[in-house]
Amino acid sequence: MIYDYLNRPVTTRTLTQELAAPSLAGIRSVWDVTVASGLTPYRLAGLLQRAAEGEISEYLTLAEEMEERDLHYRCEISKRKLAVASLPITVEAASDEPQDVQLADEVRALVKQAGFRGLLKDLLDAIGKGFSVCEILWSRGARWRPVGYEWRDPRFFTFDRASRRRLRLLDEQNVAEGIDLAPFKFICHLPHLKTGIPIRGGIARVAAWAWMCKNYTVKDWLAFAEVFGMPLRVGKYQPGASKEDIAILKAAVANLGSDAAAVIPESMLIEFVESAKVTGGHELFNKLADWLDAQVSRGILGQTATTQGTAGKLGNEDAQAEVREDIRDDDATQLSETINRDLVRPFIDLNWGPQEQYPELLIKAVEPEDTQLLVTALEKLVPLGLKVEQSVVRDKLGLPDPEEGADCLGTPPPAEQPAAVETADKQPVQPEPVEAAKNSRELDKNPLESTLLQWVKTESAGPAANLITRAESLLEQAESLEQFREQLIDLLATSQPEQLGEIMARLDLLGNLAGRLEVAE
Repeated sequence: MIYDYLNRPVTTRTLTQELAAPSLAGIRSVWDVTVASGLTPYRLAGLLQRAAEGEISEYLTLAEEMEERDLHYRCEISKRKLAVASLPITVEAASDEPQDVQLADEVRALVKQAGFRGLLKDLLDAIGKGFSVCEILWSRGARWRPVGYEWRDPRFFTFDRASRRRLRLLDEQNVAEGIDLAPFKFICHLPHLKTGIPIRGGIARVAAWAWMCKNYTVKDWLAFAEVFGMPLRVGKYQPGASKEDIAILKAAVANLGSDAAAVIPESMLIEFVESAKVTGGHELFNKLADWLDAQVSRGILGQTATTQGTAGKLGNEDAQAEVREDIRDDDATQLSETINRDLVRPFIDLNWGPQEQYPELLIKAVEPEDTQLLVTALEKLVPLGLKVEQSVVRDKLGLPDPEEGADCLGTPPPAEQPAAVETADKQPVQPEPVEAAKNSRELDKNPLESTLLQWVKTESAGPAANLITRAESLLEQAESLEQFREQLIDLLATSQPEQLGEIMARLDLLGNLAGRLEVAE
């Protein structure tokens, strides 16, 4: 028996069925009634209050209509969604064990399937409404595998009455409170946008007031433009004008409103009075609409720099852009947690059984400097003994595991070392390892000095190594530093002075040649 993260048993026979599909009639009907039309402050206040108490259908309808009717709100909410949906997706194995690496590869294949990016966008609808639900369409072949993800209308769901945090599916079995969601069947994204119950955290709730006020502003602006947008037409006639002449003048003034053409006697006069510029009402409406849009941008993006650039304030706008990145990263982290809980774990449990550790899907921005820092750190720390799993490094770099038998990059074979030589005192000496890349550059630029440098290294190794070996032996046998000091003085006293002089001379020559090569480079 398999259990979900809430410790509920999983019934596999329902996984291939659509449990939350809409219908033309019934409790999950495709038909709905508009809420935004004629919205007043009184209606909006009541709507939001009822949503907080559990009647969420009208609020969700309003949130949907806000995206459909307001270009600015639609643009800003789309920016926040796409900022997360376009981020790179990586999968990190739980460990370097073959089983964990295989599970990570299976999850990567799942991510590459068609429709996964669309799933992310559908789940991010929770930013505006407070929650979003997608139903997994499972297929049973050699393995359980999702063949699609269907976004379900949030009005098909409700919250439990007690906590108002747990989603339930509206169904004929329980019209009032709904039924529990089937385990392993739904991906439920409830982002922590605000402390409190999920339905009060959606951006649409806080933006609804600004949206309604902007609607009033635009309506008044249109009425103002209709009255004052066209110049006021005034017809003047002489005192002795007949009724027929006055009728002609009136018809001419009226026709100028639509046809912009009229014929009047020469003795008559029509004046155009531009009143809109005098009142300045257009500026009032424009400023109010812009201010309301700015508040909506702050609520969605955390800043207005990307929508209202201000000349001469680059530093301020850079700081505001960082705030948006913080919001984006938090949205991505919470979405990753939802995918891991409701998709990755069910996918693995159904096919390979419950695991102690699961691969982790990460949706996050990858900064180039982080990769460089990782490579530099590994280059320095691995030779010192740091043990790092290869799968972890591949996951962080976004590299797949190599196929068996594939041509792979690797470290070059070690350079061939020169044969051991004997020094004047018959001491066999193994020369120092050749640094292939560095020495090749040195030989290309200074072949003579490089050859001399290698010869001095070889000739100096014997006498110096013999003396160092004897000193190390004394250090191991000494019981204290004072004893070692006395024995070291005796060692130097018994050494041949000409041998010490030869060592010092060769080391001095070695340092001189090394300095020349360094300057030449």
